[in-house]
Amino acid sequence: MRGLLIALALEPGHAVPKATLVDWIWGERPPSDAANALQRLVSRLRKALPEGLVEGQTDGYRLTVEPDAVDAVRFERLVGQARNDEDPRRVRLLREALALWRGGAMQGVGLQDSAAFDVAVTRLEGLCLTAMEDRFDAEVSLGHGVELVTELTDLVTAHPLRERLVAALMRALVAAGRDTEALLVYQRTREALADALGVDPSPELSALHVALLRGELGRREDNRKTNLRAELTSFVGKDADVAAVRELIAEHRLTTVIGPGGSGKTRLATETVRTLLGDLPDGAWLVELAAIGADGDVAAPFVKLPPALPAQHHGRVDQHGLLDDRVAGQPDPRQVAGPQRGDRVRGIPLDGLQLLADPGGDTLQDRPEQRVLAREVMVKRAAADSRLG
Repeated sequence: MRGLLIALALEPGHAVPKATLVDWIWGERPPSDAANALQRLVSRLRKALPEGLVEGQTDGYRLTVEPDAVDAVRFERLVGQARNDEDPRRVRLLREALALWRGGAMQGVGLQDSAAFDVAVTRLEGLCLTAMEDRFDAEVSLGHGVELVTELTDLVTAHPLRERLVAALMRALVAAGRDTEALLVYQRTREALADALGVDPSPELSALHVALLRGELGRREDNRKTNLRAELTSFVGKDADVAAVRELIAEHRLTTVIGPGGSGKTRLATETVRTLLGDLPDGAWLVELAAIGADGDVAAPFVKLPPALPAQHHGRVDQHGLLDDRVAGQPDPRQVAGPQRGDRVRGIPLDGLQLLADPGGDTLQDRPEQRVLAREVMVKRAAADSRLG
């Protein structure tokens, strides 16, 4: 009976042919007396609904309700209206449309033999996902990306092959200053597409990736002096440690905080840098390398740093999305120094530092005004004490 009501509700005010209703309810296995079985279902439905809502027609039945009384129909109307509108009204319409969803399409209705029912469910759920993509595209373009990161992360986890959702998440992460995570999202999506479908990312998503590598995506304000994130908790009882690290930074070009995992090295480093921001003309910039594997692209986290690089450290993104040094534009990965295989490092470049020191020390030699504060996890037991070095 619920299946019959849904079939009529999806065509409010219009007569639905009996043959269509039979196919919708029973699919390829209709009862031998399908016409009588349908009539009995209609009689039961009429008793369950207010009088006059189900009208009999010459060759079918009609539900006499306004279109907007049916959530699915109203949803489609709002989505269609939003596509012809401009932001931010478009966002409002899409939010209103998506708010009508309270679970999966036609949840709890089982018509196992009905291909028509399955097609309708698939269609509505596809429209819902597309509406979500439209909404996130519009919201990110309005500058709301930071607030959407959590919601988009959950959606991309649930729908890893929806490239528009992936693109929206990448843009939102960039807006939040989390460029390295945006690059990792692209990498995971590329792998998921290859594993599931044997295809590469679409030209649109690939272009977004290249734009991120080139520093063309979500450029920061020229006067921004740091990408350190605001902490959710206070940092108390560590004044002596902060003072010690500050002193080391003042005296040495390269300072490394060493200690066992989970001892608070990263927090100590970032809090120390935060106290120095007023003394750093070119700001302090966090470069996160912990998520990069032994064979990962070490250059990727550096491409979104401010562009005050020496000329010899510039390069570009080639047609494969890889960095090279043939023309000015982005850091050459051969000049970007990172952790040796097996190391895990988070570097905080200070005083305009653009690159972590390479093994030969060329970067620090070229830029005598730069300072590096790094956090290193040592695997040797001898380094398991929480000391500063």
